[in-house]
Amino acid sequence: MTGSPSTRLVVLRGNSGSGKTTTARTLRERLGRGTAWVEQDHLRRILLREHDVPGGVNIGLIDLNVRYALDHGYDVVLEGILNAGRYGDMLRRLTAEHRGTTLHYYFDIPFAETVARHGTRDNRHEFGPDAMREWYRERDLLDGVEQTVIGPGSALDETVTRILTDLRADPVPLEG
Repeated sequence: MTGSPSTRLVVLRGNSGSGKTTTARTLRERLGRGTAWVEQDHLRRILLREHDVPGGVNIGLIDLNVRYALDHGYDVVLEGILNAGRYGDMLRRLTAEHRGTTLHYYFDIPFAETVARHGTRDNRHEFGPDAMREWYRERDLLDGVEQTVIGPGSALDETVTRILTDLRADPVPLEG
């Protein structure tokens, strides 16, 4: 078993450019200290420089990072494309073995909108629509876990408020 009855795990999945990272960053700010943010891209692309392949080393590393944080009393926001075919077994095990609250959200955003959103990002020059088309998986829902679908009409504040409400969390006041 992983974590404790009081730890919370929020899994944010969806295609590139769907808003997962911005949501994770904002959610972590609103939850405050004691919240770890585990980014698939950071572990896979930056730390390991690994392509997203079946059985990739990053899958186990993501699992270890999430479990370590939960086991040390942190809440965790896990965020990434997290393709259901490649990451599904790990995510289902994490969900089944986490003693606290686990919530899954899937960002279901049409391809044209993900490309438009990508055009506003700092890393927009690292890859373009052709690469995004290769990665894009329409409605890549994860079998075997309950998940909330976030559509293109859900603004950032609305999405974060929904997750905080689902967690029954008392958000930290925003600075500024």
